[in-house]
Amino acid sequence: MDSNGIRIPEGMLDRLHLAVDAIHNSKKALAFSHIDADGITAVAIVVRLLQRESVKVQWKNVHQINSESILTVRELILEARPDLVVFSDFGTGQMHLIQEHIVPLDFVRRIIILDHHLPKKGREEHPTNGKTIEINPCNHGLSGSKDVSGAGVAFLLAIHLTLENTDLTELAVVGASGDLQDFYGKGFRGINADIIDLGESAGYVSVSKDLTFFGINTRPLPFLLEYATEPYLPGITGNRDACYAFFENLKIPVKNPDDTWRTWSDLHEKEKQRAIQGLFHEILQAYGDPNLAQGIVGDVITLTQRPAKSEMRNVKEFSTLLNACGRNREPEVGVRICLGYEEAYTRGKTLLQTHRSNLAQALRRIEQEGYVERRGMYLVDDHVTPDTIIGIVIGMAQGARLVPVDKPVIGISRNTTGEGPTLKLSGRARGFLIKRGLNLKEAFVEAADKLNKLHGTRVAEAGGHPMAAGAFVHNEHLDEFLDLTSDRLTEMLA
Repeated sequence: MDSNGIRIPEGMLDRLHLAVDAIHNSKKALAFSHIDADGITAVAIVVRLLQRESVKVQWKNVHQINSESILTVRELILEARPDLVVFSDFGTGQMHLIQEHIVPLDFVRRIIILDHHLPKKGREEHPTNGKTIEINPCNHGLSGSKDVSGAGVAFLLAIHLTLENTDLTELAVVGASGDLQDFYGKGFRGINADIIDLGESAGYVSVSKDLTFFGINTRPLPFLLEYATEPYLPGITGNRDACYAFFENLKIPVKNPDDTWRTWSDLHEKEKQRAIQGLFHEILQAYGDPNLAQGIVGDVITLTQRPAKSEMRNVKEFSTLLNACGRNREPEVGVRICLGYEEAYTRGKTLLQTHRSNLAQALRRIEQEGYVERRGMYLVDDHVTPDTIIGIVIGMAQGARLVPVDKPVIGISRNTTGEGPTLKLSGRARGFLIKRGLNLKEAFVEAADKLNKLHGTRVAEAGGHPMAAGAFVHNEHLDEFLDLTSDRLTEMLA
C-alpha cells in the first residue's frame, strides 16, 4: 500500500516509479487511447498530468490498435517526434505491434503502457529493450475487469506524481463506471474502491444508495421511466402515458409549482420510497425475479464539484456522455469535456442525443428481427448498427431481456469505421457465467490464433475481458471464427 491509502502491489509500484522518472525526463509526449468512456477519461488524465509537469503533449484516440492501425499510429509518432509515447486503455494485447513498429524509433526514449486488459496467454511481462514501461494490474494478481480500469491505472500514475492530482479521482471513477466495473450499481472493489474513498475524503465524490436508472439528475420523471432499459419495464418503457399514470397513481407530482419538470433528485425521501416500491411491484409482475427488482437500487456516485442537473454530476451519466462522443466518432470532444472546455460540452450534449437515438433504433431492430441461437451463444447479426456501439447494444439487449442471459451474446457489425478488417464482433456475458468459467476474451483470442495459423496470415484479431471482448475478422472467415468460438464457449459452459 502506498501513502495515499490505495492498495497497490509492490511490483506495480516499482513500475509507477519508473513511469514517474520517465515523465520527469520528458519534454514532449504523444498519447494514444481508446474511444470509449474509459479510454477518453484515461487519456484526459494523462494529458492533464503531463501538462501539470510542463510536458508538451498531444493526444489521439484510436478505435483499436491492430496490424493496420498501428501503421497510422507510427506515422503520427514520426510526424510529432515525441521523446515519450503513452498508450492508455490498450497496449498490453498489442505489445508485439508496439515492439515491431514503435520501439525501433530512436527519438522515442520511453513508452508507457497504462492498460487493464488481459495479456496473451504465455506472454512474459517485461520492459521491451529497456524502453517500455508496462503498468497493468493483470500482471500483479489483480483483475482488470473488477479492481481497476484504464482510467484508474492512469490515475495511479497521476497521484504518484503529486497529490495535487487528487482532483482527477473524478475522471478515474467515471472511467470505471463506463467500463461497468461497479457491476450495475452493486459497488466497486479493490483499487476502484480506494480511489473513491480518496475522492470522498477530498470532497470530489459522494456515494449514496439510490435508484440506479440513467438520468436521475437530468431527466424529467416521466422520461426517466419512458427511456428505462436496465431493466426494461414492460408496459412502461416506451409508453409515455403509462409513465405519467405511474407517478399519478402514487400521488407524486411530476412538475414543480412553477410548472418546471421535477427530476428524481428533486423527490423527497418518502416519494422516492413509494416510487421504488412501485417499480419493485412492476418488475416482479413482469419478470418474477426478486434479484432483478432489488438491483434497481445500488451505489450512486455523485461528483460534488460538478454542476447540479448536468450530465457531469452523476458518474453514470458522465460516462454515457463520453461514450456518446467516442461512439459517434468524435472522441476528442469527450477528452475536451474532461479537460473543461465549455464548447465541447455543448457539442457533447448534441452527440448524446444522437447516441440515444442510435441505441433505441438498434434495440428496436433486435426486438423486431430477433437473434439466432447457436451452441454456446446467441448471435445478433446487425447490418446497420455501427461497430462503435454494437457492444453496448447487445449488452442492453440482454439487460432488457430481448436476448436471454443464460449464454453469452455475440454481436456482428458490418458497419465499420474502415480501420482494419471488415467485420467487428463484440461479445457480452453476465457475471454468473464468468463464475462458471466462461471467458469471452480467451475464446475470441484462441479462435483468432487458430484461424491465423490455419491460413498463414492475419485474418482475425481479438482482445478484451472475460465478460466483454471484441474481435475484428475478415468477412470471408466469419463462419470459421464463429464455429471455433461456438465450440470453445460450449466447452466452457459444459
